[in-house]
Amino acid sequence: MKIKIMLRNRSPDKYIFLVNYLGGVLTLDESSKITGKELFSNVCKCLGVREYWYFGLQYESLKKEPRWLRPNSKVYRIIRKINAPLFFLVKYFPEDISTVVDKVSLSLIYNQCKGSIISGGIYCPPETSILLASYSLQSDQGDWAHVDYDSLRLENLLPKTVLEQYTMSRQSWLDSLLGWHKDHEGYTSVESQLEYVRITQQLGMYGVNYFNTTWLGSPAWIGIHPRGINIYQDNMLVPKTGLKWVFIRMVHYTCKKFVVTPVMESASPYIFCMSSLRKTKQVFELAVGYHHLYLRVRSISVINHTPDEFGIRSQEDGEKFKETSEEICKILQQFDYH
Repeated sequence: MKIKIMLRNRSPDKYIFLVNYLGGVLTLDESSKITGKELFSNVCKCLGVREYWYFGLQYESLKKEPRWLRPNSKVYRIIRKINAPLFFLVKYFPEDISTVVDKVSLSLIYNQCKGSIISGGIYCPPETSILLASYSLQSDQGDWAHVDYDSLRLENLLPKTVLEQYTMSRQSWLDSLLGWHKDHEGYTSVESQLEYVRITQQLGMYGVNYFNTTWLGSPAWIGIHPRGINIYQDNMLVPKTGLKWVFIRMVHYTCKKFVVTPVMESASPYIFCMSSLRKTKQVFELAVGYHHLYLRVRSISVINHTPDEFGIRSQEDGEKFKETSEEICKILQQFDYH
């Protein structure tokens, strides 16, 4: 579900940005000179989003292509030029949802995953779709005994492709949902959302940003995602090649070429020919952003562990722990951006 941002005139120097989100409308009275970073920060504060690094402001270009608003961009100029709204969306999906501690951030990630699955943006097998729908009901309406199943709209819970794939009666779908729903009795809304996203993370298209490209002289898709970079050729579900961040030493671009250099010096770089310089920059930006998130999670993991948690008691062991932690940070920072 998208959070839409619109604007309306007030005075030459001030504009009212209307932010539609699940639960209401946010009104921001801002300067016409406000930057993308400032507007994004204000939206996060008003919505109570603490883990802001997962999100971004997106708009649709005149060519109907989705683009992310850059921090230093003048928002008013862009909006007036394209006459289109902005959307507050998840830009970088978490690799592991259990690392998300902010309930507001979790709810936004959950709702976006749910919307993508129901719309078909993320392919989901029928059996998994039923399970996810049952967690959705538990999160949104509570225990099965409090849900009016007769009034449920299946199209709001299950992908259209799944409903069309099987010749099942409405009652059969509801019976299947109820069976799963009963298993979640007692789950809180937050617990249900966590389980929903955990299952979604196992799906092949979760968090993947696809871009058309040419690789080794053949048409392909490059997919930037939380765990690394995938290359697809036959379909967009099963990658031909998968490159995890830990095995990538450097990414850079030159004009329309996006280059991924593996850690192994003997391995040849992966060169992708994009359709335009703008598209190349988009791929590069997402790759850098996802890698920063990859480092952030692992750096926090190292920092949050104390010597006592590792069973360290002596001064000598403490020095070894410090050296090991520093070495981990050095390894994580070997990734280069050009």
